[in-house]
Amino acid sequence: MASVMLVDTWKRSGISLLWDPTEVGEVVKLEDIVSIRQYMHLYQTEWPDDLPSLYGDALVVSGLDTIMDLLEPEDLVYWLEKKLYPSLLSFQSMYEGQCALIFWLPDSQKRLELKADGIFYWKCTGTYQEKEIPLSTCLWNGAAINAQLIASNSKVLDVKDNGCTGIFHRRIS
Repeated sequence: MASVMLVDTWKRSGISLLWDPTEVGEVVKLEDIVSIRQYMHLYQTEWPDDLPSLYGDALVVSGLDTIMDLLEPEDLVYWLEKKLYPSLLSFQSMYEGQCALIFWLPDSQKRLELKADGIFYWKCTGTYQEKEIPLSTCLWNGAAINAQLIASNSKVLDVKDNGCTGIFHRRIS
């Protein structure tokens, strides 16, 4: 079972997966959300001094869920571990853990499952609907079991519970 976060630390630091539209609306204006393509471009070129959300302290990225739907599971794991993960480390290093990176994944709550091994699994769709990938391991490597549920109430115990609005990780290595 993952620990539960009832405070809004995820808005100011760490890396989060967020699916609740109300929570996203508190962090970013619609026009300030960047696409996964724009995010990867920033990683490959230069991170900005000030981020577009939450007074310069957060970056909200959309489109990761689309990539996860389009790639074959094996290719997806490779892309997450070899392409996206280094960008997460780079972001964390650039902002010294003092800014938040938030991936907006609408409707993803139903596609995630926290298993007994402490890992969040992503349920693939379409041709690959019988497959799952260890999403939190791909994103957060060996620190995956330290991920926390972001909750709007104290009754949240699982990623599927009402009031669970996302998943947060303070610092990856």
